[in-house]
This record gives sequence, structure tokens and C-alpha cells, in this order.
Amino acid sequence: MGTNNIKLSIIIPYFETYELTNQLLKHLSIQQTTEVEIILIDDGCEEYRFDSFSNIVVIHQDNIGVAKSRNKGIGIADGKYIAFIDCDDMITMDYVDTLLNAIDTYDTDVINFNWYDMTTHEEYRKPHNPAPWKAIYKKETIPRFSEDYEYGHEDVPFQGEIDSGKYTITYLDKLLYFYNSNREGSLFWKKTHK
Repeated sequence: MGTNNIKLSIIIPYFETYELTNQLLKHLSIQQTTEVEIILIDDGCEEYRFDSFSNIVVIHQDNIGVAKSRNKGIGIADGKYIAFIDCDDMITMDYVDTLLNAIDTYDTDVINFNWYDMTTHEEYRKPHNPAPWKAIYKKETIPRFSEDYEYGHEDVPFQGEIDSGKYTITYLDKLLYFYNSNREGSLFWKKTHK
């Protein structure tokens, strides 16, 4: 943080998914460059410190929820663009390189890409869902997440703002993200098992 040459800030709110998050951070750490910062926001867990990742900034805080954690990440990020990754999901091995190339090629507010649902085994092209991890967002224009919702619904007003017509959007026909949609205990699982 505090570096001017950062093109991409990757924000990962973390809560009680150590093994999956550790694997995700290994994938990201291998792809790390001086143009990328990785910000993991430990939302009140602190039982694992992720000390082995010297190139990842870990912010410890009291449990405040995913919306406030993402907003906090946006506030401290130095990147020209912001990416969000859920702590129990996974990315492709060319995730960072592909997004850095896209940032160099396009100057739009939002850059969308394809994702794969690990439960249904389907790839979603030109994806239209409210999840913020399906795109990267220019920091100077990114909206903030509503902090008055629970169980992932904060994504809906965020996406509504993106769809308002005020933002320029580019689509990459490239699979970059693996969504762990039905992990027991995840926000999606809690929404469907209430």
C-alpha cells in the first residue's frame, strides 16, 4: 500500500475458511507482481495469520461483515482497478496476467469476465449476476457496498448501480474465476438453508 505503480488491488474478505483461503493465496502469491497488491481483510477470526505470505497485506479487524470489509479494502487500496475474491473461491493461473493485460488495453469503468460454478459444473459467459467477483472496477468510479444487508444481498444494490448506465463496461470472453457456490457455511448456503 502507498505505491503509485499498482494497477490492480485484489481485496479478499476472510472469515473462517482457512484451508480454502490458504490455497487461494498460494495461487495468487505465485502470480504476484509489483503491479498488484493483495489485501486480505481478516474479519474477526485471527486464528490463522497467513504469515508465510510476505507479499500479501493482512488487515485484522473486529467482525464487521463482508460489505464493510470490502468498503474498507476499497478505501485503503492503491490500485487503478479493484478486484474482489471471496475467500472460499479460486482463480485461474492466468487471472492476474490476463487482468493486467486488460487494464493496459481498455480504459473502461468495469471489465467483466467468465466464471465457473464448481457445484453445477457450468461456465457462465457474459455473466449477469450481482456477484462483484465477476469483474474488476476502476477505483475512481467504483460504487460502495450497502452496509445494511446481510447474507450477501449487499451485492444487489452494488450491481444495480453498475447497471445504471453511468459506467462503461468491457467484456473479456475468458474464464478467470471458480465459484464455490454451495460450500456448507458459505453466504449462499446460509441463504438457501434458512
